[in-house]
Amino acid sequence: MDVISTKYEKWLLPSIILITLAVFSPVIWNDFIAFDDDIFVYANANIASGVSLEVIRWAFTNGYEANWVPLSILSHAFDVQLFGLNPAGHHTVNLLLHVANSCLLFLFLKRATRLPWQSAAVAFLFALHPLHVESVAWVAERRDVLSTFFMMLTLYWYTRFTENKSIRFYCLSLVLFVLGLLSKPMLVSLPILLLLLDWWPLNRISCPDRSDVIRLIAEKIPFYLLSLCSSIITYRVQQAVGELPQGYTFASRLGKSCIAYITYVFKMFWPADLAILYPFSIYPPSNIKVALTAALLIGITAAVFLFNNRYPFLITGWLWYLVTLLPVIGLIQIGQHSVADRYTYIPLIGLFVVIVWGLSRLLETWRYRDECLGCIAVCVVAGMSWLTVVQLQYWKNSETLFKHTLEVTEGNWVIQNNLGLEYLNQGRVDEAIQHFNLSIQAKPSYSLAYLNLGAAYLTTKEYTKAVDAFKWSLQFDRNSPKARGGLVFAYLKQGKRDLALAEYKILEESGVPSAMSLSEIMEKAASH
Repeated sequence: MDVISTKYEKWLLPSIILITLAVFSPVIWNDFIAFDDDIFVYANANIASGVSLEVIRWAFTNGYEANWVPLSILSHAFDVQLFGLNPAGHHTVNLLLHVANSCLLFLFLKRATRLPWQSAAVAFLFALHPLHVESVAWVAERRDVLSTFFMMLTLYWYTRFTENKSIRFYCLSLVLFVLGLLSKPMLVSLPILLLLLDWWPLNRISCPDRSDVIRLIAEKIPFYLLSLCSSIITYRVQQAVGELPQGYTFASRLGKSCIAYITYVFKMFWPADLAILYPFSIYPPSNIKVALTAALLIGITAAVFLFNNRYPFLITGWLWYLVTLLPVIGLIQIGQHSVADRYTYIPLIGLFVVIVWGLSRLLETWRYRDECLGCIAVCVVAGMSWLTVVQLQYWKNSETLFKHTLEVTEGNWVIQNNLGLEYLNQGRVDEAIQHFNLSIQAKPSYSLAYLNLGAAYLTTKEYTKAVDAFKWSLQFDRNSPKARGGLVFAYLKQGKRDLALAEYKILEESGVPSAMSLSEIMEKAASH
């Protein structure tokens, strides 16, 4: 059997490439999604013009949408330079990066472990898992696939460095790490990951020798410093735009983080009802649920360390999962989502390692081990491929994605609003108004839904309702120039010029730039 395995090893890498391309190829024909794709690509004036020195300067000197990801932003600009605003080209780049990541994961594990079949199994799980559809099919999530590309290269060349202590390979891994951080700061945990790899599979820590551990920690000081710089920049960017959380206690965030860790594990085994956004529940998690998930995490971690001598891969795999999820697990809550499928793109690799190496070890003395593992592999690859193809269909366009998300989630005010906006852009105003109202019903303080509702009422010439909607929007976001401008426009259409002028003066005094001057608003109102 070993002879047969060796004979077919040369087909592992081509198989990863061809199967991944075959399964994910439908994504090429998908449209842009009206959720961040507009912000980062087709409606972004800086990016839509292609690559230039000014765009490069803007990418590196601005924290855009509470993110400092200059390399990812520039990759979008390069796409526009090459493909214009044809979504097929942008999707193709995402797909090719995902294929490259799967191949690099295989090559890295193969070199580090000298076990090609187990390495290929992990690569297939990574390449085809339905949870990874979001990172590939969502153009705006170029950050995931691009940062992972540089991360995998970093791990590969770090492994080469450990083999012969070449300073050239060490410096190359550092440069690649910098490129990864510039793509997405989630990679700040990579220095800890390198220490885990020193334990297994690189076996650089043969015994609990304190001096040996200190030496390996000191070896990674440049990596720590780079992570620290990236963390500080990210914090300052989010602080500047007011994205840092307010009103959450550390205890509540810790409890939600424990639940999120277990939620992602469950989703890995049962990837059903996947959505682009999972809103927070209006009810806080019960103390019992928090206690049970915390106890489960502690129990698994304790078991991993208890069996570390016999199964050293458990520590690396489980802690890979815990550590790489840490920056986005919710201890610092950003955004309006409780969990996100895209956050599993890197962390699940650790669990895949545990599963693959664990099964291989558990069945190592069984006579039909290879046949059994082969059947399991075929069934898993076929099952994941089918689930991924189905999931890709939901990402065909904004309408199909948003409708599916509303079917599998409850109280999703963000997606109700986004679907309403999509209908409004299509001229389906009545359906748009219905979804804006459903968004407000789910979250009465959601100013954006009131703003869009006001815009819809302007379309139907129901100016009194539009005024009410804009006023409610300003109740929850007093600095919204669009809401204030909409109110000016609605007052002008009602013939209330004094009220319109008063609102416009407030807009000017606030220091928030308006999209149009008062004369332009009046001219537009007159011709509307």
